Amino acid sequence: MLVLCCALAAPAAAQTTLLDDGRWRVSGVADAVPPQVAVSVDGVPAGAFAALHFAYLGGGGSDEVLVLRGDGTLLPTPPGGVPGASASLGSHWDCARGFVGPLRFVSLELPARSKKSGRLDLRGQLSNLDSLESEKLKIRIRTPKPERLRLELRYRLRATRELCIDRERRDTAEEFHVVDFTARFLEPSLHTNDLARYVKDLRLDCDFLDCDLERVTFCAPLENQTGYVIDTPRRLEDRRLWLFHTSNAPAATPTLLLEARSPRPHDLKPQGFVTEGSDPAARNVAFWADWVEVRGRYGAGRKVGDFKLALEAEPPRDPGCDRTQD
Repeated sequence: MLVLCCALAAPAAAQTTLLDDGRWRVSGVADAVPPQVAVSVDGVPAGAFAALHFAYLGGGGSDEVLVLRGDGTLLPTPPGGVPGASASLGSHWDCARGFVGPLRFVSLELPARSKKSGRLDLRGQLSNLDSLESEKLKIRIRTPKPERLRLELRYRLRATRELCIDRERRDTAEEFHVVDFTARFLEPSLHTNDLARYVKDLRLDCDFLDCDLERVTFCAPLENQTGYVIDTPRRLEDRRLWLFHTSNAPAATPTLLLEARSPRPHDLKPQGFVTEGSDPAARNVAFWADWVEVRGRYGAGRKVGDFKLALEAEPPRDPGCDRTQD
């Protein structure tokens, strides 16, 4: 169970322009309070910042489409959209220490300019400062389009100490969160997202030999009630996992999409948790992809896994659902 209390917005602070090539403007916001990400531009150190703000200028405007924070938070928004749900990487339940995570952005290197296509390629390091690290993070920010902002991430995680994953959390599909989405749902008139969706196999016409399977889209509407989001989660049968915003009300906050390639989708289960709340400035929804095939123990210095995934932010829309949770 994960209780969330992160504010949706932070006070304005002075920004330092780190990159401005006519297509992208990247600004750093400094803060005396850690965690911060050490930034270099084309190999030259540029300082440490609590957050980086990415604005896309190539469409003739100056839409801010991404905020990346040193604490590991990613806040993606399609051009012209309103910030809403956020994402983070690599939380897990430890046998002795409880919930650990998420991974933080320890360092990032920006290029001197974006590619001719308009994409941005970043390199950096991740660590939760406890048990996991990656020294070769790669982030590709595709050229934003009106219908989406797409981030592609690759990294290899290694254990920094003897690591024990709490397998007792397997029953609730939460021992290793590959990606966490955090959002808000207080009521239909006060939320950032309102529907979890994934593709699963539905067993039909079972006998003592086998079962016929039907692949269906399954949806779980969010409620402001403490408890898990999905009653009986099943393994993903599609690379995609969504936290939808189904309308432009109360604001046009985006739908977030995870596209999983490694670990393979069938090794993941979706699950989430809602903490009943009333604070309109707080997030009370967590929705994640659980790596059910994670091993129970890893020695210090051993590889935990290779991760290849994409995150997309899309404008609100109401999707179709083959099955809906009561």
